[in-house]
Amino acid sequence: MPGETISPTDGTTPITLPARDPCCQSPCDPPWLAGPPCITFTETKTSTVPLVAGAETGDFARGFIAITVTYTHTLCLVGKQHGGLAYTLTLLPGEKMTLYQSDRYRRTTSDTERFSVQTTFAQFLSSLYQQQNANDSSKLTQVLNSQTQSSTVSGGGGINLGLFSIGGSGGGGSSSSGSVAVDQSTQSSADQFVALAQQSAQYTDLQRSITVSSYEDSETVSTTQRTLVNNNICYAVNYFVRRVLDVYVGSTKVTAVTFQVTAGNYLSPVLTPAQIGLLPQPFRAAVEAALKGAPPVGEVVEHATTIAIPTDGVVYDPELAHCCALDPELEQAAAIKAEREQAEAQRIGLQVQLMALEVQRRQALLAAGTLTPFEPAPTETIVA
Repeated sequence: MPGETISPTDGTTPITLPARDPCCQSPCDPPWLAGPPCITFTETKTSTVPLVAGAETGDFARGFIAITVTYTHTLCLVGKQHGGLAYTLTLLPGEKMTLYQSDRYRRTTSDTERFSVQTTFAQFLSSLYQQQNANDSSKLTQVLNSQTQSSTVSGGGGINLGLFSIGGSGGGGSSSSGSVAVDQSTQSSADQFVALAQQSAQYTDLQRSITVSSYEDSETVSTTQRTLVNNNICYAVNYFVRRVLDVYVGSTKVTAVTFQVTAGNYLSPVLTPAQIGLLPQPFRAAVEAALKGAPPVGEVVEHATTIAIPTDGVVYDPELAHCCALDPELEQAAAIKAEREQAEAQRIGLQVQLMALEVQRRQALLAAGTLTPFEPAPTETIVA
């Protein structure tokens, strides 16, 4: 044993064994984190603002300023909850039934086109974003038809999902003109993301539907079989099969704000608000006025509503019926049997207590030095 002291047979020289490293021969595993797992989506919005400069700029007043704001939408898992009712079943006393649970998504897609629930949710979110901002529903139709191509995987260590990106450097943006305070406010982007996320969760629930039935379909390729038995002799049991949903809370944070000035033949590099001094003097005042409506870097908006994303699992919630299904005579007989068994259990318990008291009595007699037999000798009756 680690740290144990062992002496040889002569007892002269003790031997102390070294304590074993808790990580043994391999490196220790990293610790488990207590925080909730989060999904991060990156979004960029570019707004074109006319360059309103002073009279000293001359022809440069016909230019424009392209302001790009990068948002990070984060969804963090906080718990689980019941989803929609998928199936109900009532088993009468002594009844037995086999249920077959199948996954429609697994049957209708091949191995190369099958993704996790989170990936399906992200694809719907990306396609809905593209449909709303670019008025292009081709990607949404593609995802709905489960015809995701391998080209959705891009470099940068992540999965490129069109205008959103997960874990990598991919991502895109939408360009619009108008007021910076309206088009690029953090609250507006957060509200838009929540609305799209809720709609994406509904699409995911529709595509990843689970079928539970009491008969086996001959066309089912992969089926989970479950046998339910109601061993109760009096009450029926109701089973409610519901989807399991992952509940996320979200937030939106402004991670970057950049701008680029175009005026005539002049094109500035992509700069941050802190680098406005690198612009020519005639443009600085106009750019500062345009950047006042942009959200500051680091601004965070917490989402007021939660997002419930369906999972591949279901839960069977049993519920005991309120009324007994037996005849009054049989119900009374069952009650009498239960009372008899309860009385028998009480009798056995009293016998155990009596035996414990007898043990205490005998121990007290031994402690007092009484060595007479614990039980008196039986008396013999002589009949003449």
